[in-house]
Amino acid sequence: MILLVSILLIIILVVMFMLFVRPQMGSKPTAEHLNLIQQSANYKGGIFVNPVSTIMTRPPNEAFREMMKKGDERTPLQAIETQAIETERYLQHASEKALITWLGHSSFLIKIKGTTLLVDPVLSKRASLSDLVGPKKFPYTIDHHLDDFPPVDLLLLTHDHYDHLDHKLVKSISKNVSKILVPLGLSAHLVHWGIDKDKIIEFDWWDELIIEGLTITATPGRHFSGRSLTDRFKTLWCGWAINSGAENIYISGDSGYSEGFKSIGERLGPFDFAMLECGQYSRFWPDIHMAPEESVQAAIDVNATKAMPMHWGKFKLSIH
Repeated sequence: MILLVSILLIIILVVMFMLFVRPQMGSKPTAEHLNLIQQSANYKGGIFVNPVSTIMTRPPNEAFREMMKKGDERTPLQAIETQAIETERYLQHASEKALITWLGHSSFLIKIKGTTLLVDPVLSKRASLSDLVGPKKFPYTIDHHLDDFPPVDLLLLTHDHYDHLDHKLVKSISKNVSKILVPLGLSAHLVHWGIDKDKIIEFDWWDELIIEGLTITATPGRHFSGRSLTDRFKTLWCGWAINSGAENIYISGDSGYSEGFKSIGERLGPFDFAMLECGQYSRFWPDIHMAPEESVQAAIDVNATKAMPMHWGKFKLSIH
């Protein structure tokens, strides 16, 4: 009887995993899609590679022990004061100056030259493949919801990590956006979730597209990708440069510091405003996230008039 109950329980867990968890992980590219991916100069030996030598974690065991410590004061003691999205202001905004709302972490709502963009929107309770486990969102005095957004024209994603690619939100909002801009390979996840592939445009590093009156360029970064234990480095990661002619904006995406920021500044700068990764850093993984002083240097490197730190204020993903 105990054996029968155990088997039944395992079957139930497997079914629940396949129905509710596995879909959020995304999917591998088709053979035709993989053939396109393999043509990228940034794809070598079956994976995408960083522009410079990059060590993921050092040493992994010590980093894990540090992450598991309690009482580390990495979580706010009270709700973070936030503001509601000024939807009406977005609808009426006609200035060539960009209107930008930071939604915490790396999520931004931007209106520039009459076009509304949404970047890496994550509104779920957890940055995880499940609502039951994983990094939980900090409490906000005002939470943001999909219904709060003005009509969005373009959805931009920097990579496929759970704190940047919110499965439920992307599925919902994809029905109403005109195009979804993603780094190379990421469309496999979106198509697997039922999103119209004709809406998706993939970018390799330095690829450029003029759309909705904006020149949008995918920029290199020093990071990684993956939504499961078996797909690390299988899709590309990137930042975005958005030039309206009147203003030039840069969003770094997740990235460790490297000389690559100088190249971005030389090729695409100067920038009027830069949103630079500055959170979830650690001495255990200095190559894939920036410490504050490195973010400042990156702002100088890309030649930004003004800059702000992002990738913080929403999830506890590191030990700083």
